[in-house]
Order: sequence, then C-alpha cells, then structure tokens
Amino acid sequence: MTPSEYSDDQDDALNQPPDPLDRRSGLYVDVENLQSDGQPVILSLIENWPNSAPALARLSLYVRADQTELWRLWATSRFRDLDVVVKGTQHFRMSSTKNSADIAIAVNAMADLILKRVNHIVVLSNDSDFISLYAAVRDEPNIPLPDGKVPFLWAVTDNESSLSTSVKRFFPPDELHIVTVGRKKPENTAAPAASTDIWDAMAEAVLEDIEIGPFKSTDCQPVIKKRWPDHPLSDVGRPKFGIEFNNNIWPVIEKAGVKIRNPGKKPIQYEMTSEAKNALKPPPTNEE
Repeated sequence: MTPSEYSDDQDDALNQPPDPLDRRSGLYVDVENLQSDGQPVILSLIENWPNSAPALARLSLYVRADQTELWRLWATSRFRDLDVVVKGTQHFRMSSTKNSADIAIAVNAMADLILKRVNHIVVLSNDSDFISLYAAVRDEPNIPLPDGKVPFLWAVTDNESSLSTSVKRFFPPDELHIVTVGRKKPENTAAPAASTDIWDAMAEAVLEDIEIGPFKSTDCQPVIKKRWPDHPLSDVGRPKFGIEFNNNIWPVIEKAGVKIRNPGKKPIQYEMTSEAKNALKPPPTNEE
C-alpha cells in the first residue's frame, strides 16, 4: 500500500491496542540503583537493544520523587517513539537509598504483562530484588511462555562492584544481558564528528523520497541506506535510528512543513505534506 492509498480505516487502526501476536517489550529501570550511571546506561541499552528481547515499546523509569519531572523531560525528549512512564518512588529514610522502586516495578510489570500492554519484561537493575518477579512470571499459568522461555530479561551493568552476588550466582546466565558503558556518556550522534551538513542532506533525502501521506521514522532508514550505505545510521537498530531521527533529522523536516499526524499518541506517525515537498523546489527567478 502506498501512502496515497491510505484511508481513514487505516488511520483508525493506528490507535487500536497492540495485536497480541505483535511482540513488544517493556523496560523497567530502577534508576537510583544505577546511581550516576543512569542516563548513559539507559541510552546504551536502548541504542544497542538485545536480540533476545522483542522490540522495545514501553519505557518505565522509577526515580526519586523530587526528580520525576526532570527525568520525564529527559526521557520524552529522547525516546519520542516509546510509551514513556516516569514514577517517583518513596524513600524510607533520608539517610538511606532504600526505596520502594522494586515493589512498584514488580507490580507494574506484572500488570502490563497480564493486561497485554507488553508481552516481554526487561528489568534494568543490579539489585537482586527482582528474582521473585522472574519466578512469578515463570509460574503464572495465564502468561504464555514462547518457545518454552520465560518472557523476562534481566539487564545489568558491567560495574562488577555494584552487581548483586545473588544475581551472579543463581540467575540463569542466558537470561542476563550485560550493558557495557565504560563510564563514558554515549554521544548523541551516530557517527563521530558528524557535521550539520550530513543531517541536512539526509533530511533533504527524506523530503525527496518519502511520498505525501503518513510515515514512520523507521520508513526513512531505507532512504538513508540507499544514499549513504556506509554511514552507521543505515544499519543501526530501530531504537537508535529513532533517537538520531528525532535529534537530527526531524528538526529540519519539521521546518520544511512535515507534521506529526497523531500528536500525543504512540507510536508517532508523521505526515509528509505538499508544503514540505514544495520546500524542495528552487525559488522562482526573474529570468524568462
């Protein structure tokens, strides 16, 4: 189907609940457990999403209550294609980092799984508190086990000093995913020293090749791959491409007249307009 054949029926379908057969992961992050590494660890995991989990659709962050809006601002600006949830957690003592995040994550993750908002759980934490959540998912008869595997992945950091010894000793190694950060914040660009010119050129290619009508950010990756086959952005995973599209390509095509078709809804659908196409035409001259 071409964008010109798109109808109101397909538009309505965009807003329907996900098909149960459409595999979608939810990522649940105990941010305070990650300490100062929180942002780079989250970015690294999403940009290098593990093949052992379905595509990421829902991101839930559990943070100090007084930092809720700060984290919501950060997450929604970087992961516009994800359903982002940010929840403040209660601290039991001001002098302690002990909080209620593990309880909230367990309850919310099970609810999302049973209500089919997601069908695979990924927890990001170095704490051992989530072994009981894994067991609950494994033993719940109403939760299907695709290919006999528990729909659960535990992501931990490469910081051995903070990783729970119980996790290392008892949790199945093939259901652990190690996030390598190296204590260095990831760059926001797909290629080192990427210039403004390349993003402008990519934005222009999107304006040229995407037809008038609705499209998704990932529809633009084949356009990039066709013209810049050796550029890192041509082969990155969908989450990473979405981040780069949001940060570097979208601001350019938005100025040209591309619209967001479904403001406030996820996943984001864009609209290629006649105005945006006309922006490619050179200005008229006085010559005959």
